[in-house]
Amino acid sequence: MSVRAAERLSAAVVRAVGHQPNAELRGTRLEVDEIPMGIVVPYLSLEFDEVDERRRGVADALGLRLRHSDRSLHLELSPTAPIERIVFDVCEQFRCEALVDPSLAGVQANISRAFDRWSDHALGNGIGDTGTGLVIFTITHMLRARLLRTLAKENVDDLIESTRANLGRLAGHALREMPKHIASQRDFAVPAAELARLIGELLSDTSVTDPDEPSSEAVERNRLLIPTGWADLENELAFADVEGAAVAPPSDYHIFTTIHDVETTGSALYRAPVLSRLRRDLDLAVGAQAVSATRLAQRLGPLFHRHTESGFHGGHDHGRIDRARLAQIVADPLNPFVHEQPVQRLTTDAAVTFLVDTTGSMKVQRFEAVAVWCDTLVRALEQLDVTTEVLGFSTVTWAGGESRKEWTAAGSPEPPGRLADTLHVVYKGAEQTWRQSRHSLAAMMRTDHYREGVDGEAIEWAAARLRRRPEQQRVLVVISDGEPMEATTATHNRDSFLFDHLRHVVSSIEHRGDLIVGGIAIDGSVEESFARATTADLEGTLTLSSYAALHRLL
Repeated sequence: MSVRAAERLSAAVVRAVGHQPNAELRGTRLEVDEIPMGIVVPYLSLEFDEVDERRRGVADALGLRLRHSDRSLHLELSPTAPIERIVFDVCEQFRCEALVDPSLAGVQANISRAFDRWSDHALGNGIGDTGTGLVIFTITHMLRARLLRTLAKENVDDLIESTRANLGRLAGHALREMPKHIASQRDFAVPAAELARLIGELLSDTSVTDPDEPSSEAVERNRLLIPTGWADLENELAFADVEGAAVAPPSDYHIFTTIHDVETTGSALYRAPVLSRLRRDLDLAVGAQAVSATRLAQRLGPLFHRHTESGFHGGHDHGRIDRARLAQIVADPLNPFVHEQPVQRLTTDAAVTFLVDTTGSMKVQRFEAVAVWCDTLVRALEQLDVTTEVLGFSTVTWAGGESRKEWTAAGSPEPPGRLADTLHVVYKGAEQTWRQSRHSLAAMMRTDHYREGVDGEAIEWAAARLRRRPEQQRVLVVISDGEPMEATTATHNRDSFLFDHLRHVVSSIEHRGDLIVGGIAIDGSVEESFARATTADLEGTLTLSSYAALHRLL
């Protein structure tokens, strides 16, 4: 099972257990309504080798958290110092697990198994080598024993025995209060916050002068205790307003200027003689693969065919009475062949857009194989009467171009937003047949225009074009080799500026639901960006299995 398939199954578990239909797992981060939940509970990490064996238990635990914990109230009551926040989160997680319905014995067993595997992994990786690690490990087991009445294993007991005794003298009063208030999140938070404060003082993290801005030293010192990718403490705190209520992360994506952006066709990129030569090269490459468009069309048919009624056919011994044979019924009442049945016909009502990452990084990937792949798919889908578009994206020039010059002339205001001159290329339009666009498609075989990429805007552009199509089934397939990169924009804006916009765009399309969007990775990974994601192996001679990525997406 692929990692993304496992994530999708885990997300389904979270939604079912948590009664939260809008929950989603992306990578190792839990989101609800596109808002990261930022649960900083160490044993809910999915970052080590036994991930497949622990995933179901982690998903069950996250579902219980969504079901029994009010997120806004939790943010309102949470401390902000790093270590205190971890301890407070662990307390709330065990409170939610203590509320599990006794009839859900399988959920309890899954969570217990996942916790034990995390504990074994922590022991095997030197959790006791640092004071901070040992204290967090010990208090986690103490909380679990107190709230879930579950004893630690013998090897754990040997490690934490003396630390547990010391922590018991320090914070025993807070631990004793917690079981009384399991049913009330607000009341439970009082001893939980007290415990978090005491542990924070013990580990000297209250030296942070501004609790809203934890020191980099404190964050780095505790980063190994936080599930990677779920929430950096600084970023997670940004998802709360002044009252502590959860709000959507602010969208700071903007564009300095669009005046210099270009939308063109593949045939306009190069002179006609060059395109003719490129077409010959592409035809040779297509002929060298072990795939015919007709054979591929037969494989793809079930993805797009729909059964529709196309009139009726008479002369059957069952079905509805054929009105044209009423006289025959009167003349020969014993003749059974006076019925008619609907005629089923295979039809297609689909449009597929292939958006290809035609940026500099693809020069060293398999751009020729991608061109062959797209060209063959277009011809196969055309045989099925599926409307197709092939689009590409790059930038007009390197290093920002005219947009960057204007920004510099304007005094370089910060933050500038997107600074590149984008280039959007229509290699094949939806209104064109493959034959009409064959030379334009061949422009993919030359990489002079392969520069940098602003993926999020390209996907918005492709989706807008696809939405104008009248077909009922609309599919956007993004073919890429990884994350967006435009150096000038990345240098002069915050980290992940382009990548966050990419994820926001894809997530918005997925939630809108008026078209299907998926990502196919070429020598990379797009699973962090797309709920529907897969890879395509385009190395060597292309075979029918090389085209199976479309089946996996749909």
